Amino acid sequence: MTVAGWVPWLLDSLDPEPMPGSAFDTYVRQESVIITFKERPHREVMNWRAWLPLNSNNRPVSRVCPACAESTTGGALTLPLIVQLPITLTCPHHGCRLDAAFGSFAFFGWEHSKTNNRPVPRQVAIQDARTEEALRTGTVALPRRTVHVGVWFRLLRTIIEEISIPFSKLRVRPRRSIELIWRTAGHPARAGIIGAARTYETLPWPQQEMYLEAAATAIHLIETGEIEARGTLGHLLTPEPDRPAPDGLPPRDIWDEAREAMSEALALAQQDPLAAERMLAVLTSLTRTEKTFQSIRGDLIGLDVPEAFLPQTLAAMRAPDAGTRGVSHNNGDRYRSQDIE
Repeated sequence: MTVAGWVPWLLDSLDPEPMPGSAFDTYVRQESVIITFKERPHREVMNWRAWLPLNSNNRPVSRVCPACAESTTGGALTLPLIVQLPITLTCPHHGCRLDAAFGSFAFFGWEHSKTNNRPVPRQVAIQDARTEEALRTGTVALPRRTVHVGVWFRLLRTIIEEISIPFSKLRVRPRRSIELIWRTAGHPARAGIIGAARTYETLPWPQQEMYLEAAATAIHLIETGEIEARGTLGHLLTPEPDRPAPDGLPPRDIWDEAREAMSEALALAQQDPLAAERMLAVLTSLTRTEKTFQSIRGDLIGLDVPEAFLPQTLAAMRAPDAGTRGVSHNNGDRYRSQDIE
């Protein structure tokens, strides 16, 4: 029911940093999603706590679901923790977009006179459902596997950090991916921020809203394969590769198949002069000396291939008309093979 109750899952600690900048480095920069460590520029953020405002001046106190406000009875409006932190865009009960409001309980007013009636994109609804599932059950089901709530919030915050990097500090490939994310989300790049990167927790709610929508878009594009997530956590957003289960049969032995093919070829060579000549040609294709040729030819004769079926010398074997002319019989006659095509 409180932020302190979600240490160390939602954030690592509420205590002061042991070293300046260590909280940000541990939570946001220890892993990566869209881009690799080498492609990500380094920056330091001091006195930082995940998801909690660094400066509450001029910030709306609450985010309220219009449907919850209309259905409130007894004059007391309940403000759940999940809608008070910039970790979700919609109400977990009604699916409505949250609106910034001042005050709480019986006394509150909308920041703007007109409530936000924009439709909720499907990817945003999925992201918010995962966030609600994380807070409710302690785990989140991702395409690759179910992860701990702490992994989900660090993954989401890392994506927000990566899409906030100035384009001038990115290489070509990650810059194109992040440009596509913002373009698909329908928002100006980096929520309209020009110049150096600003920390998400310091932004006003309208810009935080853009970042959450862009993060949801990034996850959607990764899951559909439109962009490649090359970071250490990127694989969690892609399905497990298809690995066919074994059929229970012993693994195929290619050498057994080779021996069977050789036996069939030898049986054919013992009966067919053309097959015998071709077998000798294959076995001596890399042979350069007459001695080696005669050794291989003698081996075939020893395997009951008729000597008359085999050319007598390496030169005869490689003559231009070899394979179409006849081969000698023992009695000196010529056996003329049929022209087979």
